[in-house]
Amino acid sequence: MGTKASLLPTVLVVGGLIRLLPLLFPLIPYQLSSVVEISTPINSYKSLQEAFYYLKHGINLYDGGINHHPPLLVVLLSYVPNFSIFYALVDVYISYSLVKLHRWYQEHNSIREKQQLVGLGDNLIAAFYLFNPLILLTCYSGSTLPLSFLFIVEALVQACIQQKGPRAVMMLSIAAYISYNPAFLIFPLLGLIHVSARKAAVNLKTPWNPIQEYIESSGIYIASLSLLFLCSFAVTAGTQFVDQCYWTVISLSKISPNIGLWWYLFTEMFEFFRTFYIGIFNIYGFIFLIPITWRLFERKDPSNIATGDSFLAFVLCFTWINYSKSYPVVGDLAQALLFLPFFYTTSLPHTRFVFVPFLVFFVALILAPIFYYCWIVLGNGNSNFFYSLNLVWGIGYALLLTNVLWGRLVKNYLNTNKVTPEKHSLIRLTQM
Repeated sequence: MGTKASLLPTVLVVGGLIRLLPLLFPLIPYQLSSVVEISTPINSYKSLQEAFYYLKHGINLYDGGINHHPPLLVVLLSYVPNFSIFYALVDVYISYSLVKLHRWYQEHNSIREKQQLVGLGDNLIAAFYLFNPLILLTCYSGSTLPLSFLFIVEALVQACIQQKGPRAVMMLSIAAYISYNPAFLIFPLLGLIHVSARKAAVNLKTPWNPIQEYIESSGIYIASLSLLFLCSFAVTAGTQFVDQCYWTVISLSKISPNIGLWWYLFTEMFEFFRTFYIGIFNIYGFIFLIPITWRLFERKDPSNIATGDSFLAFVLCFTWINYSKSYPVVGDLAQALLFLPFFYTTSLPHTRFVFVPFLVFFVALILAPIFYYCWIVLGNGNSNFFYSLNLVWGIGYALLLTNVLWGRLVKNYLNTNKVTPEKHSLIRLTQM
């Protein structure tokens, strides 16, 4: 482990340096922000630059319906002298936070299962993020997606490592303010806060009221979001930002091709049915989060059997939100896949066909830009060509989610029935 750990600074430095490529080629962010697989109107670099122009010349930030970034983010980013250096620092910090979370997860499960679990090396965890091609493209494009992910990861750090529930929900509120969809991660985050608070109370031998913990955390979360909205209202002297930044995402009022499932359906759908199915699709985006959180919740088992995995519940909920959002990009998939190495010692050994989703994603990533080029540039195809790859993309997400969840359920079964490692290969479980 000492050799692996010693490589971490090198990985961080090299990973940060390769993100400075736009310093040599300044047109890279503008070109990549036009690629529908990498950037959308909601998080694009071009719309952010337009917002800077409006801010500098005293124009309403949301005139013309081009800018969809929240006002406080626009104001703060306007002081950033160089975006390439800024995003490089953000990504290096995220990668190091992932390393710390990986260490915590292995230690946490080692205590629960009463055996030493050795995960992957720190340098591999950092490299899996810093040298991921999809993450690099997202960074080069100047998309604001990494900023939302930064605060999601920081919320995990505060909840799991620092055991600071109030700080965790405050970090998540900032992520939800930057991008609407992370708002629903409050459900699995409360599950993680519950586990951390219970663990701290046991270690310190102090009384603890879980109901009070839920109420306080939820109250701080709502208060933090309300404060951010209040400050935004003060900056813009109006509520137009709510419509442009959040209602646009909810109602899909700006239809543009992307790798998601929404845009094509609502392009073809009759206006009479649109409102109903918009509501259904939005409900569909978060309705599964509560049962996933509840099913994988780490309950206090009197027999000291390690079942459940609240961290995995958070990751699965995060993956589901990235899949079901109205304006997804390839960076959403990359961020979800970053957590898979965490489960190298828990869920992944019990999955059935973990490589199949990666093959599906690989095919979709290769063919999607080709089909889009044939449709838009050559005119040899139509939107059905491109959307067919979006459906393949959805199949990949479904396979990934069900495989990892099945692996954890098998792990729970083995722990509950105290199956020895020698008998693992003799057991055949069936999904019901």
